[in-house]
Amino acid sequence: MSLSDTAPGIVEIHETPDPSLYARLLGDVGRSSRCPVLLGFRAVESAGGMPVPDDPWAAVEQTDAHAVLERWWPGPCTAGCRCLDPWIDRFPPRPGPALDRSPESATLAAAVDFARDIGPYSDLAVVDARRPADIPLAVRWSGAGNYADHDLVGLTAVLRSWEERFGATLVRLDGSTLTLTVAFPPETAVEAEAVAAEHFAFCPDQHDPQNGTVHTPRSYAATLRGAWTWRFWWD
Repeated sequence: MSLSDTAPGIVEIHETPDPSLYARLLGDVGRSSRCPVLLGFRAVESAGGMPVPDDPWAAVEQTDAHAVLERWWPGPCTAGCRCLDPWIDRFPPRPGPALDRSPESATLAAAVDFARDIGPYSDLAVVDARRPADIPLAVRWSGAGNYADHDLVGLTAVLRSWEERFGATLVRLDGSTLTLTVAFPPETAVEAEAVAAEHFAFCPDQHDPQNGTVHTPRSYAATLRGAWTWRFWWD
């Protein structure tokens, strides 16, 4: 069914998709400029809720992902505080040049495997987007809207950066949650700690998974090494 009037950017929703449909759509996105995403709780209701520039894609192209994260970074810590250890005084430096992992077969395979596992519990949407990282902006997703400084252009620039650096593919969108598969997660403690700081800047609630543990970037980094999924939840 077409949802263009009520959910901008969403072209179709398949409530009982064939398990192989996600794989076919994702494999064809370079030609079709339409991207699949699994929809969770209140995902459709979250579409269309955020303003975007007149030419949002030009705005993304002109946006530096590292500068966005540095702007969103909650530091520095106050005197005596260790909550942002080891990045107490500053945000991590800009990462060096890296291969673009987004087109690699492992990136596609990780997303397809995850979608196959959770697909029976989700609807499948087709979105007017040329890559998974662009989906929140394409649907004007409002899931992070309760954080006034978090704009969709900046969010999309960061997702594109992760897609290229780590093969991190946005697979599922909920009303307040994004879930990414990660084909090339950070392997060393140093790299993981820098990525942990990026996650804390990207999603302010990431330090508290509400399971009794409150993370610093250093302790959170231990959960990122070798992790095949990243989940971000805005309270």
